[in-house]
Amino acid sequence: MNARVVVFGATGYTGRLVVESLVERGVRPVLAGRRERPLNQLACTQGGLDVRTADLAEPDSVRALVSEGDVLVTTVGPFERIGDVAADAAASQGAHYLDSTGEVGFVRRLQERYPAAFDDAAAPGDAPRGAMLPAFGYDYVPGILAGSLALERAGNRAETLRVGYFAPGAGPTGLSGGTMTTMLEELSKPFLVWRDHRWKKPGRMPRQHTFTVDGAKRNAVMVPGTEIVFLPEAFPEVANIEVFNGWFSAPGPVAKAALPAMAVAGSSSLARKALGKGLTALTGSEGGPSASERAKSSSLAIAVVTDSRGETVSEVRVAGPNVYTLTGHLLAAGAEHVLKDRSRARGVVGPLQAFGLEGLVELCASAGLREVSPGAAR
Repeated sequence: MNARVVVFGATGYTGRLVVESLVERGVRPVLAGRRERPLNQLACTQGGLDVRTADLAEPDSVRALVSEGDVLVTTVGPFERIGDVAADAAASQGAHYLDSTGEVGFVRRLQERYPAAFDDAAAPGDAPRGAMLPAFGYDYVPGILAGSLALERAGNRAETLRVGYFAPGAGPTGLSGGTMTTMLEELSKPFLVWRDHRWKKPGRMPRQHTFTVDGAKRNAVMVPGTEIVFLPEAFPEVANIEVFNGWFSAPGPVAKAALPAMAVAGSSSLARKALGKGLTALTGSEGGPSASERAKSSSLAIAVVTDSRGETVSEVRVAGPNVYTLTGHLLAAGAEHVLKDRSRARGVVGPLQAFGLEGLVELCASAGLREVSPGAAR
């Protein structure tokens, strides 16, 4: 039986983008979710795709979606609260797994449960397990690509890597409901950085960093990122890795001042529900920016490597389409590459470990994410 790509959460905002991108690539995914009617409606718009129903409340129904060698792509979150069922289902069936999470705590949890291995390390009698690639979208593939290229070029002079994420052209309604929900929860949690060759709490470290975007200085706030999870193994010479988000630097002091309030609100379930209603109204009926709105913005990740004296050794910028469009393309490209056995990995690995630097560059280019010169935003 031929291996299949199954998109779980296919009728959600990100799920639809993944489905559209897969179909554009000539892959006919199976659409999966809780409700059959919207799945059938989406299937009809995409040329009559197969449909399966499954519910996280019934883990057996999720396990039944995939068999050994299949690829499960899930966009159903928040992942730290409800993501384990889909990941465990894929692992138990020997299927490959990709997701759209931006929650680093969930990635680390999966990493502990399903540690990385490679085909040549498999012992006789080992249960089959596919490659597991969490956070395979705008969070955090662009930073891993840019960071890998910058660290490769810096060589043994690399001491500190700083990665900044930006969304040039995105307006105040440029975020999806899912992103808003995740941000509320993530802002209220403690997180780690890679400091002195190990994970540490940021402590009194500066929580902002300034990058140059389109010739202007842009402040970005420190955030968690899977760069600290996956890059130290590949680049043991780098002592420090920090990740920053500059999405809110353009709107000015009002948006920046709102972040601490959002963090406090994110720690309360009642506040999250109240804010969620307002966010749904803000993001609109589609659950996120429309195709026309997405066309007005792009994505940009900047990786800067400095040496022990704080001098810049290398800098790499990668740019692509709108962050949601890019996430759909990356998940589709990743699923297609894994389906074609372009990864020897088993268990939880990062994009670099799964495909190698050359393969990652190729995969990202097919998704519209490429290296650009300084000053170029698209």
